[in-house]
Amino acid sequence: MEENKQACYEEEEMAVDWMAILHKLLKRWKFIVLVTFIFSVLGVAYALVMKRTYTVTMTLAPELQNRSNSSLTALAGMLGGNTAMMNSTPDALNISLFPEISASTPFLCSFFDMPVSKYVKPEAALEGAVADTTTLYTHLQGRDRHFTEKQLEKIAKADAEYLYNDSILDPQQLTPRQFKALETLRECINTTFDNKTGVTTIVVTMDDPMIAKQLSDTVCQRLQDFVTEYRTKKATADYEYYVEMANDAHAKLVRAQNAYAARVDYDRSVILQSVSSARQRLQDEANLANQLYTQMAQQREMAKAKIQEVKPVYAVVQPGYFPNKPSNSRAKVCIIWFFLGGLLSCAWVAFGDKLVQFVKDLQKDPDVEPVTKS
Repeated sequence: MEENKQACYEEEEMAVDWMAILHKLLKRWKFIVLVTFIFSVLGVAYALVMKRTYTVTMTLAPELQNRSNSSLTALAGMLGGNTAMMNSTPDALNISLFPEISASTPFLCSFFDMPVSKYVKPEAALEGAVADTTTLYTHLQGRDRHFTEKQLEKIAKADAEYLYNDSILDPQQLTPRQFKALETLRECINTTFDNKTGVTTIVVTMDDPMIAKQLSDTVCQRLQDFVTEYRTKKATADYEYYVEMANDAHAKLVRAQNAYAARVDYDRSVILQSVSSARQRLQDEANLANQLYTQMAQQREMAKAKIQEVKPVYAVVQPGYFPNKPSNSRAKVCIIWFFLGGLLSCAWVAFGDKLVQFVKDLQKDPDVEPVTKS
């Protein structure tokens, strides 16, 4: 019985008196309105000065091969497994590594010298305004804006004091400026891979809509080129090898045929057995060279067809469209700050006195427990 009474007492201690909290909120409504208004003003100020960002989303579906394991693929799909990996080829670089490839340092560094053009509003274009063309690295550094003379002097002074040469790009030894631009670019590109469907989603977020569109298209194309080059590297090497072998075989065939023709013309009126044997030997060498060249030519054509066979095919399910509206809405930011101010003010009115008292008691006695009863 005593244990039950103790449990009931603890439950009463832990219970929250919602009516008392409501009474506190109604009593100090002016404070809540004031704090909410202050947060709303801060939200509006932040929304006005925040940098607008634009997002472009693309969906890429590569061709899946190796369809023989259809039963295992279906079972893996029911269990939530990686069906795309089971359907893909066993190469070291496959479609599931698109996110890792797009976030790798060498891949991102290849975009530094990419030419980009800023967005020009239609009314400005009608007046003859032309988009400024620069490199993505310059844009990531913020050097493509219009500066005042004072700002240009500061930039020139900073460049003069800079000890590293940014004109040399080494992915294995980046300068601080290059590393900062790399991290900024890595945050702008987000690639995800769906294990079940094998669909890759590329999301690019930039502060300029035209640059976001250009970068998304380039990322999609270079991802395809990166994997295609890897998949066709061995087949291309085999094709180049058979082309060289076929050329050598053709040269041997020409030499053997010329030697045989010259021997026949020279020994036309001679009936000696030794001459006939030499002529037969040259004819056999010419026939052997012809067979070798025929085989190498066939291997060359087969290797050429193999390049096209192993080349992956990609289908752009959702192309990247020009973003007409920014992705970070100012109205949404203002609403979030408004509700944040209201929530924090209500929480302070309801539990602020208990928190202050608990901190005071904690300073006096570190083993004190927080008071939960209203």
